[in-house]
Amino acid sequence: MIRLLRWIRRHAGLVAELAAYGFWLLIDLIMVVDSGPFGTLVAVVSVPLVVLLRRRADVRLVPTAATAIGLSILISLFSTAHVAALLGVPGPVSALAFTEQLALAVVVVTVLHRCPLRPALVLTVAAAVAIVGSPIMRMTDSPASVLSVMSALGWGGAVAIGLVLREIDTRRRAAVEDIRSAERMELARELHDVVAHHVTGIVVAAQAAAVVARTSPDDVDRALSAIEHAGTDALTAMRRMVGVLRGQDAEGARTPGAELAEVRTLVHRFDPDARLVRLTTDPGLEHAVLPPGVAATGYRVVQEALTNVRRHAPHVASVEVDIRIREEALLVSVRNDGVPPAPVSGRVGGGFGLVGMGERVAALDGVFAAGPTGPGIWTVSVRLPLRGAR
Repeated sequence: MIRLLRWIRRHAGLVAELAAYGFWLLIDLIMVVDSGPFGTLVAVVSVPLVVLLRRRADVRLVPTAATAIGLSILISLFSTAHVAALLGVPGPVSALAFTEQLALAVVVVTVLHRCPLRPALVLTVAAAVAIVGSPIMRMTDSPASVLSVMSALGWGGAVAIGLVLREIDTRRRAAVEDIRSAERMELARELHDVVAHHVTGIVVAAQAAAVVARTSPDDVDRALSAIEHAGTDALTAMRRMVGVLRGQDAEGARTPGAELAEVRTLVHRFDPDARLVRLTTDPGLEHAVLPPGVAATGYRVVQEALTNVRRHAPHVASVEVDIRIREEALLVSVRNDGVPPAPVSGRVGGGFGLVGMGERVAALDGVFAAGPTGPGIWTVSVRLPLRGAR
């Protein structure tokens, strides 16, 4: 039973769609048994089945939607009075099917929501022909005009819903891109610090080489090697940062900023009475010498996670901040038992701070995760490799 409830929760959209089809299918069957032509069953069954195929991962939406719309139009053309007379049928071959109309409305919403603009508009117009034209072509009595008006209103409602969903997705993508652009702008502002940090090391090594050349000529090679390594480190750091500024996901580093030694101060500001947050670290980690990008990113992940707790989990009872070094990587975890913030995937409103965290961690080839890890538990976890980070 629990497994079934989990499946229903995970596929809530499919369950709702099937329930709607089932309701209108029952009404269509009653009408067919009462007085409707049995050809209606073809439209009732075939069109919704084709529309449901869009949920398969290996099925493309545009051909599936076109097939469903085309099938409905063919059924309507086949049901006109002229064709029925040629077949020797006293009445229309099929009548208006509410289940079919619902399936076509779902097609309109889906293509306007997900498809590129041009095919979405073409399919929407074709769906209008199928939805509004079906009562006109399949019915010859007076209710046909009334039902065609109702069908037109239904098509208009589906168009409105699809356009609203499309606009929401567009704004969501724009907001996420703004967050990423803000992260890259911050990288640009900090680029000077990285360059200054490494170039200063090169200058110091060159000055030391000059002294060594006068006092101990045999050690000049060692001093030159130090300059070479410092220059290589500077190029690597700059290449990583420029990679992020160009929009590359796999490269980029963070610059010196807040260090892990300041995490305890950050936690104290968040929880002055020390009743809510428990901080756990390895002994001496706060004073460990870490690559500046890793240290700054670790600090900012904790900062953003605590900020999200304050904003999105007002009834939180406890927060656990855990920072450790394991297997040449910095592990940061922030866990709370309150109402979680929106997931980073962006399917629910809010949560743009998580996008920024993901951008920072990806810049250092790290692993970022944010989501529920138990009943009422929300965890933000990060793994930042130490080897090769600058």
